[in-house]
This record gives sequence, C-alpha cells and structure tokens, in this order.
Amino acid sequence: MKCAIMPSAIQTRLVISLLIAAFAGWALPACAPGQAEMAPPDIVYGETPCVECSMIISDARFAAGYAHEVAAGRYESKAFDDIGDMLVHAGKHAEDKITAWYVHDYVGEAWLDAEQAIFVVSPQLPTPMGYGILAFAERSAAERVAAEAEGELLTWEELRQEAKAGIGHGHAHGGS
Repeated sequence: MKCAIMPSAIQTRLVISLLIAAFAGWALPACAPGQAEMAPPDIVYGETPCVECSMIISDARFAAGYAHEVAAGRYESKAFDDIGDMLVHAGKHAEDKITAWYVHDYVGEAWLDAEQAIFVVSPQLPTPMGYGILAFAERSAAERVAAEAEGELLTWEELRQEAKAGIGHGHAHGGS
C-alpha cells in the first residue's frame, strides 16, 4: 500500500532539479569574471605591479587605471604606475572595452575620473616612466605646475589624441 504523503520518484527528481536550478541561478553570477561595478583598481603601494611594465607601483600621485568590460555587466580594473603607461597599454589592447579611466590628483592623491581632470605635460616633470604627465582636479594647481615646468595644459581628450599620434611622450624607463 502506498502512503499518500510520500512523494513519488518523479516528484522527488523534480524538486531536486528545481533546487539545483535555483542554486545555479544564484551561484553563477558569483562565478562570472570581474566585478559588477566599475571602479578604480585596488593598488597596494609597494606591492602591486604595473600591468604595462611590471614595475611595482609605489607613488599614488602618478598611478592610473582603467576599467574594462570582461563580460556583460562585469568589469575588471587594470593598474599602472604612470599615466603614459596606461595610454600605451590601452593603445596596444584594443580588445579591452574600456568603460572608465582613472587618474590620481597630483596634489590630493584622490582618484579622479580622467575625463574630468586637467593634465600638465612636460619633459621636466619626473614621473615613474618618464612620460612627464600629471593629473589635477583643480585647474589653478595645474596652471602653477605648468608654469614652473614649462608644461602644457591638456584635457583628457587632447592628451589621448597626443598619445594616439605618438607626439613627444616616448616610453623611457627611468626618465626621458
């Protein structure tokens, strides 16, 4: 005699299948590559290597990074020791679908959206890889440094155009 409250083998398999599907739907996003939010890279100064040149990133004033999409709605951030290295790396890796660019304010060392920063470019500015590019949150601070270093002020778009054209900012480990 069959008990009315005992599930059949088919019902048991159905319940197990539904539980597995529910767990997989919950667990799979956690296994997807990257993170759900775009963010500047996490840098441990004195430990994190630059993605482009492998030099250890030791000074926040020069550090930069970008976020790129690695899967639909999933992002990975890359860290660089010099703004110039970031631009060079991006130029070499067109497959990176870059969604955000980050630079540090030279004065306050806070992360900035590169599109909102003002840049000073001068061969007189000693940066880790010798590109001579500094980022600033405040135009007045950038103007002071540009005057002292006989540098030019550029917006993010102008800086990217110069980088694409290869004008004046060659990679020179240790200075230019």
